[in-house]
Amino acid sequence: MRSVARETVFQYLFSRLFNQQDEGLFDVLIKNLNDDDKAFAEKLKNSVEENLKKYDGEIEDLVNNYKVSRIFSADKCAIFLGMAEIDNFPETPKIVAIDEAVKLAAKFSTENSTDFVNGVLAEYAKDR
Repeated sequence: MRSVARETVFQYLFSRLFNQQDEGLFDVLIKNLNDDDKAFAEKLKNSVEENLKKYDGEIEDLVNNYKVSRIFSADKCAIFLGMAEIDNFPETPKIVAIDEAVKLAAKFSTENSTDFVNGVLAEYAKDR
């Protein structure tokens, strides 16, 4: 199920924000996924990692009057995943990519995170 694959990539990215080396973490996280979900998770992870600096800049442009450094790490991870899916997975409707990112924020972040993540990604998706 793609939701589980997204959550797996989210967990990996969240860990990477605090640890520079993954030491096989991603392989451990995806071991219970089926082959299709493993391929999806791998592509999503790579999409985020290849565009991390770009997405960081995009977030900064989208959150007027708010310091990016103040954004919760879990929210950033959810936004990164949403941006990557919007940009690199044309088979996924934008609204689905946004909704999945919001669900991750709801599960792993604060009660206000869902509105924040939804707002940032909705604005990002307008230009795509």
